Amino acid sequence: MAILTTSGRAALAAAIKQQTLHLALGAGDPLWDTQKSITAAFDADGLIDLGFAHLADIRVTSLDGNTVYERDGDYSANAREGILTRLPASTLPSDAEVTVSFKIEHPPEAIAQTGMLAEVGRRIVDEVHFVASDPEGETVVPTGRYRLSTEPTNHLFIRVRFDFEDAATSVVREQGLFVGCSTDPELPPGQKFFIPVQVVDPGILLVLQHSVPIVRQPSTRETFEFVVTF
Repeated sequence: MAILTTSGRAALAAAIKQQTLHLALGAGDPLWDTQKSITAAFDADGLIDLGFAHLADIRVTSLDGNTVYERDGDYSANAREGILTRLPASTLPSDAEVTVSFKIEHPPEAIAQTGMLAEVGRRIVDEVHFVASDPEGETVVPTGRYRLSTEPTNHLFIRVRFDFEDAATSVVREQGLFVGCSTDPELPPGQKFFIPVQVVDPGILLVLQHSVPIVRQPSTRETFEFVVTF
């Protein structure tokens, strides 16, 4: 069986390193990381479809709020699909309305996704370096510690610094690393930040990340650092 070797992965990383990369920022879905409360009753099948997916902190109470019903005792919850099921031994009245409170989380990144949900702008990547995994390494990212390498490896360290006015006042919930982006050739030479209408071809999405909301402000310069492993 053919395999992709470590040196082959390093060759892929080296090929990507030679390209111009862009990090795009997106607004995502405004519902992500918000709190909701709805009033509903279990249907004839003992179900409540909340109409939202990827939920957390689900809480079911009586309408007056005096009774808190027990999860996995009075009801079960499919948080991914947003469906509650009344259990056989439940103290929940079968036909009474209840208040359901929950948080809508951002969904897991989809491996088949090819673009941003709601891009607000993108910037040319400032630094790309080969790195190697090292518990004592000077480069620290959420995925671990790394040291800079003069030899090609299958890990690329990416650093992007957004300027004060880049996507100022936007709420950012997603980041995407693109290769092969084409921008309007009539733009001034040396421009590094581009809004969506200035992008002719977004290119290929290499990495996608959802995050807690980041509020861009004209008084701050946001820096993103991460390691891409091939």
